[in-house]
Amino acid sequence: MGQVIKTYLGMFFLMVTGMVGIGVVTAGIQSANARNYHTDVISEIECSNFNEGVLEACKQQAQDDGYELRVRTMSYDAQGHTKRAEVILDYEYAIPVLNLITDRQVRGFAK
Repeated sequence: MGQVIKTYLGMFFLMVTGMVGIGVVTAGIQSANARNYHTDVISEIECSNFNEGVLEACKQQAQDDGYELRVRTMSYDAQGHTKRAEVILDYEYAIPVLNLITDRQVRGFAK
C-alpha cells in the first residue's frame, strides 16, 4: 500500500515540475520574441529615416501583435530632421502555472 502512495506522489511531483518547466520555457520564448521584434522595429525605423508613416505603422503592428510600442524622437539637426529615437516595447511575461504575470520592457535607440 505504501508503494502505491509513493508512486502516485512521485508522478504528481513529476507532472507539476514538468508543467512549471514548460511555463518557464514558454515565458523565455515570449521574451526572446519581444527582443527580436524590438530589434526589427529599430531596423525598420532606421531604414525609413524616421518616417512618420513608418512609425505609426510600426505602432499599429505592435498593437496587433499584443505589444505596446512607444517611439520618442530625441535630437534634430540644423534642418530639423530626426537623428535619434528612443524605442520602448512593453510586453507581458507570463508563467500561467505559477499565476505569474508581469509587464516588462525592452528599450533601445534608433540612430
